[in-house]
Amino acid sequence: MTILNSNKMHGIIITNQELGHNVYKLKRLTEEGKKLGISLSHYVNDGTLAIIENGNTIINLPKCDFIIYLDKDIYLARILEKAGHRLFNKADFIKICDDKMLTNIMCANANIRMPKTIAGPLFYSQELKEENMEFLKTVGTKLGFPLVFKKVYGSLGTGVFLVNNAKELASLYTKYCREPLQFQEYISSSYGRSIRVLVIDGKIVGAFQRFNENDFRSNFGQTASSKEFNLNAKFIKETNNIIDLFNIEYAGIDFLFGEDDEPVLCEINSNAFFEEFEKITKINVAKLFMEMVERKINNEQK
Repeated sequence: MTILNSNKMHGIIITNQELGHNVYKLKRLTEEGKKLGISLSHYVNDGTLAIIENGNTIINLPKCDFIIYLDKDIYLARILEKAGHRLFNKADFIKICDDKMLTNIMCANANIRMPKTIAGPLFYSQELKEENMEFLKTVGTKLGFPLVFKKVYGSLGTGVFLVNNAKELASLYTKYCREPLQFQEYISSSYGRSIRVLVIDGKIVGAFQRFNENDFRSNFGQTASSKEFNLNAKFIKETNNIIDLFNIEYAGIDFLFGEDDEPVLCEINSNAFFEEFEKITKINVAKLFMEMVERKINNEQK
């Protein structure tokens, strides 16, 4: 745990036990927080930070002004909010972004273009029978082949498969039928390329384009690369529609390219990594993030 002394404001950063790319975020947020006179301490979510005892929430953390929540454990996030802590991002936003199907449902009927999507039915029985697979015929008919098979929970391209025919679809469903799933129309015009737009405090910060010549997933594997991208009017309008709908404080919004290169929403990342973004765009994301936190906490504590 690293603590920087400050008489102004103190915050806590919570991460998963698997730090990964969060190592960079911790370093940069701590650096920029220090410049603003904000001290930050880091805690790992090992399951002991909060409990419910005798009907009350017990939080095993020191007093703080805010928590930067870099985990996806929605249970801990909700307990912390129940105890009165201010999280960046808030638990509801983390939940709706982490669950790709909930993201699609939230964006439905809001004039936001998305791939045609079908939710996989939850399966509980011990034995998968032939009649449990019948709905896959409708999936294939409605979406056509190839189609995209997704685990509802996942990141960095994992749990996302391009399915070429009914046999592959049945095989994947047999393997993953007990997990939340979704099936989507394949946007072939976006093979191996996508746009990541970074948003802080309801405003577009910038964007970069991802490429992958060897996989339909632009962000998957060692062959993916990126470059800065200048958003056109269509991308700006679509991004602002999503910002308004979700009231976004911090997120990375990923778009696919439609047939005429129009934006098609892929997903929203509430805990978007920004190492790549800072290096490509030269924009100081950590500074903008900490300035947002300082501004909001000061306003909310008045």
